[in-house]
Amino acid sequence: MSTWDKLLTRKPVLVCAVPLRKPSFYYLPTSCETVELRLDYLEDLNLNQELRSTIENYVSHYPTIVTVRERDEGGSHSIEPEIKYKVLEFSKDIGALTDIEINLLSKYPDVYGDLAEGSILSRHVFNRGANSYESALKDIEVAKRLKALVYKIFSINDSEFLDLLRLLDVGGIHVAVIPRNPTYRAISIMMGSALMYCSTRGRTGPGQLSIGLCNKVKMMRNSLSMFNRE
Repeated sequence: MSTWDKLLTRKPVLVCAVPLRKPSFYYLPTSCETVELRLDYLEDLNLNQELRSTIENYVSHYPTIVTVRERDEGGSHSIEPEIKYKVLEFSKDIGALTDIEINLLSKYPDVYGDLAEGSILSRHVFNRGANSYESALKDIEVAKRLKALVYKIFSINDSEFLDLLRLLDVGGIHVAVIPRNPTYRAISIMMGSALMYCSTRGRTGPGQLSIGLCNKVKMMRNSLSMFNRE
């Protein structure tokens, strides 16, 4: 069983999101179960030796997710697809879990398709008129077909939250439901979302809870789970 398979038996996996503004390594709070490197915060993203060493350093210390978020899905800077591919390919080769947007995959299937297996496939909804649940159902079928490890959906629409929670019961793939509303994020932890992204040194997304608060909610979930064993 791989490291990530083991972690996902103890959902939710608490991910400390690090907005990497320069290639540098620092140790994380002990409550961090994994780390996400948000490389789209780098002003000039290039797979040079300094960045390679930084990614390798994190991977050697923590289960690591490498993300280069698209600008229209909440990313900090626009990144050329070719550069993004090289960064994600390198990261996957050294043992990191990569995050690939479903929309990007549909635009460049020949470029990103070979990275999808064992990765996170994600969608980030900032449109209040969007039907996130219906989109997610279609996405999940794609994620299963490509043998992704996790499907993740973020949505700003509070009205869809209960529907999105139903996705946690889908079989054949791990699902992470990440709402913008902080209270709903806590509920998503309690309900067993595959992942929950938490802040350490500044938030990388709206509604993000601190790693301390994420850990407290998860501990509460674990305490309540003992009633299921009686």
